[in-house]
Amino acid sequence: MKELRLKVKVDSKGRVTIPQHIRESLSIGTGTYFEMMVDFENKQIVLKPLIKGRSEGIVLDVVVKANTAKDLYEIMNTCIEGGYDIISFNCIHGEAYECTLSVYAIDEEQASKLRRLLHNYLRI
Repeated sequence: MKELRLKVKVDSKGRVTIPQHIRESLSIGTGTYFEMMVDFENKQIVLKPLIKGRSEGIVLDVVVKANTAKDLYEIMNTCIEGGYDIISFNCIHGEAYECTLSVYAIDEEQASKLRRLLHNYLRI
């Protein structure tokens, strides 16, 4: 993994500018959404582009329940085989796995199709 560390400054409106050469190399354009992960304990912020190089579409957040690791595999495989881009997959394990799955869908029709494909796992 190539890593680059830079110092950037927060402006008076709380904004940070990502240098142009980095935006270009990561295909980050105007309107790109980011996931912000905040670690309050370590005072760190990580930004992750959600839709690399895409200006249209839907980021669909689906909460699923999986009883086994095999169920988790089936959920991931269903998304991948359906041609969906998985942006993030975060789980909490208790009696079962409760996961929030963020997926990129081209339009509402594709988003509805994913909900139908995952209907057995959707948390109601």
